[in-house]
Amino acid sequence: MNPPEISTPPRLLASLRQLALTALAMAHTRLALAGVELEEELQRLLGLLLSLLGLLVFGLVGVLTATLMVVWAVDAAQRVTVLACFSAAYLGLAGGFAWRVQRMLAKRPPFLQATLAEMKRDREALQAESTGYMPRGKDTHE
Repeated sequence: MNPPEISTPPRLLASLRQLALTALAMAHTRLALAGVELEEELQRLLGLLLSLLGLLVFGLVGVLTATLMVVWAVDAAQRVTVLACFSAAYLGLAGGFAWRVQRMLAKRPPFLQATLAEMKRDREALQAESTGYMPRGKDTHE
């Protein structure tokens, strides 16, 4: 007598295959979204760095030449006072820009925000399907 062979029903294999394909499609979509977000963030950062470099170089050249013109135009006895005033003004402006940069960095959106939100919706939809409970008004991805 032959031992009975354990075979899985064809419906179970089809269901497992469909589940694997769905999981793979979801992972592909999320990775594509993450890639797009990373590319956008890289382009934004590169543009910002180039703009900051131009601002720094040309702003510094302009400020230095203007400072030199004013210092040379002032009487020799007053030059130290004029340079001290310029130094105080430059340090004040630097502090203002440092505060602005800190504020901009604090207000930026979280990294990969859209990808994480989509993954959270997917997880909630899968949890709702596994428990048999579908929240009202929730959009599930098929």
